[in-house]
Parts: sequence; C-alpha cells; structure tokens
Amino acid sequence: MPNFLQQLFHHSTVPSTKPLPAVGSKINELNNAEWEVVPEYIAVDPHEQVMPALIAASVVTDQAPNSHLVLKQLSVQNPEAQLVSIITSSCALELGDGTFVIKSIRKRVDRH
Repeated sequence: MPNFLQQLFHHSTVPSTKPLPAVGSKINELNNAEWEVVPEYIAVDPHEQVMPALIAASVVTDQAPNSHLVLKQLSVQNPEAQLVSIITSSCALELGDGTFVIKSIRKRVDRH
C-alpha cells in the first residue's frame, strides 16, 4: 500500500504542458465589440458650470481667503449608472451575502 500512495502523491517529474491557444481573449474581443462601458460620471455642459463654480468659490473664500480656485473639470453622476447601482444593491440586499463588487457597468450597443 505505501507504494500505491507514493505513486499517487509523489511526482518526481512534472508533466510538460503545452500552452493552449488563447480562445478566451478572442471571445472577449467579440463581446467587447457588442458592449460599451457606462461611465460613472458624465461631464457637465459648460453653460451649466456657472452656478457650481460660484458656490465652490464662495466656500473657498470663506475657508481660505488668500487661496486661488481653479475649476478644471465638473462632473455629475450618470443617472443610468445610478439606476443600475440602486437595482443591483436591492438585489444584493435580498440575497444577504454582502460580498458583491461592481467593477464596471456595460450596455449593449444598438446596431440599427
């Protein structure tokens, strides 16, 4: 019996494995062509940036009067991504695990 166990668990030589062709990457490339990433934040129209810039400037002048404010980019949360996150969190709450992590949100590209 020890000879059987030694043969079963003891491997003196590692069998050579040939690398398999990357089929998964080809499938991912095809799937990526059909799907587009939904951004978490979208840029705000420059004409709508006036009010947030004034609010930010008034807060900064109150906190640090000798500072200089430069507003480089203004973004708001994407309503589509916000809706998906609310639906996903309610489904995850129903399951009760609390172990879900959303890495990206994608939507199918319309081909009309």
